[in-house]
Amino acid sequence: MSVDIRLPATPAQAAEEVRAGDAPSVLHLVAATVARHPDEPALAGHGPAVTYRDLWRGAGAIAARLRGEGIGPGDVVGLAALRSTELVVALIGVLRSGAAFLPLDSGYPRARLEHMLDDARVGVVLGHRETAERFAAGGRTVLLLDEGPAPWSATAVAEALLPPLPAAEDLAYVLYTSGTTGAPKGIAMPHGALANIVEWQAGVSEASVGSRTLQFSAISFDVSFQEIFASLAVGGTVVCVTEEERRDPVRLWEAVARERVDRMFLPYVALQALVLVAEPGAPGAPPLREIVTAGEQLQCSRGLRALLASLPGCRLVNQYGPSEAHVVTWHALEGDPDGWPALPPIGRPVPGNRVYVLDARGEEVPPGGIGDIHVGGVQVALGYWNRPDLTAERFLPEPGRPGRRVYRTGDVARRRPDGSLDYLGRADDQVKIRGFRLELPEVERVLGDLPGVSSCAVAVRGEDGIEKSLVAFVVLEPGPDAPSLVSLRESLARLLPDYMVPGRFRAVTDLPSMPNGKMDRPRLRAMAENSE
Repeated sequence: MSVDIRLPATPAQAAEEVRAGDAPSVLHLVAATVARHPDEPALAGHGPAVTYRDLWRGAGAIAARLRGEGIGPGDVVGLAALRSTELVVALIGVLRSGAAFLPLDSGYPRARLEHMLDDARVGVVLGHRETAERFAAGGRTVLLLDEGPAPWSATAVAEALLPPLPAAEDLAYVLYTSGTTGAPKGIAMPHGALANIVEWQAGVSEASVGSRTLQFSAISFDVSFQEIFASLAVGGTVVCVTEEERRDPVRLWEAVARERVDRMFLPYVALQALVLVAEPGAPGAPPLREIVTAGEQLQCSRGLRALLASLPGCRLVNQYGPSEAHVVTWHALEGDPDGWPALPPIGRPVPGNRVYVLDARGEEVPPGGIGDIHVGGVQVALGYWNRPDLTAERFLPEPGRPGRRVYRTGDVARRRPDGSLDYLGRADDQVKIRGFRLELPEVERVLGDLPGVSSCAVAVRGEDGIEKSLVAFVVLEPGPDAPSLVSLRESLARLLPDYMVPGRFRAVTDLPSMPNGKMDRPRLRAMAENSE
């Protein structure tokens, strides 16, 4: 249910729209890097490095191949490639053809992928034989990246044979996320939105020519575009790892060290998994300078603080944003990690974005107030693909800005006196136990700060109309001094009101995660229901 938005004429949070840069698309940024640093390595990982010159040549060859299949502006191409340097070249090749791309994650159920392909009216799928060939049904054309020589070994394609680089309003990608009805909904994102976040990231990061950024996120998670293009925009190197390395924290940390990675974008669950295997201060540690986390609530655990303290000069950045607007706020944690809050704020808006925290009447909350997050600005999506009904429900007219819309995120935040925001979770996840309203992140914060707890999550057991209770899932730090679950409950009872103390505790080796690396909250709830 939506409400009328009643914003003041000139709220402080709705300053004049100032983009982070003036590039219409990320292709303009990559093309500029190719011109400046053609022989620098753009892609690395398993196999030979790919220079910027070869990256652009290979993408041009793929674009020409797509054009030969009748693909151009207005089309959507499915991208079903293995994690590899070819995946990045193919992604840029799709954009150079004038088309938009649809990421297809092989970890998703077949029925879901077929729905996405049909809904987006995809006629051509690009990828590797292992991941793409199965989509040949239904009259689709499948183009294989592992058939013949590597794309970048092709002869350079004349630019005149390809369409002009895209405009800011042109469609860049369609990204499907879970819908409340069970059917995934496609987010249609324009080039200008992606270019804004990439130009901003390039401006605030220390990454530059020679920097090495890990490509961790699944292609179905929009942070992967940030990893790739924020590196290519500054002349850095995108380091590609295999799916096996990505899923194994020990192997991933070894790859990060071996490849001398200095920047990572990781969801909290994946970051905490690395904390468990990394040895602070050990010889051969990677030269990390920046760790960016997004996608879920960041918790500064003891282990995370210890790891960052052992990496001098490395900063931790907390970012927030729904897929419908990408990253819209950020907060950099600085100084001694021991002084960091357990639940850091999500910070202030990225340039080009307007972030409103609205109460039930649709009015901005005062400092200290709690409300629903609404996002406006250049990064707001065009809407949901083929869903004008859902688009109208979630993308609302922005008062005082004809033609502009704000996206109703469904997230809840508290506005701090300094204007920054604290993330409080999803509006539909607000919990009442014995009549008391509580916030699960607060319980997780206190539990996660107890000695011996590496990471944790709390879920609700029971439905509306039935007595609800909390279930805590705890990953314990290894060693003989690990606390018992009984002692954890006793410690928590001394720190929190009784209704906030979970009735059940379960020790787990890791927290469930989805293919994109974020915590799998639905699976966590199912585990809670089955907990005895």
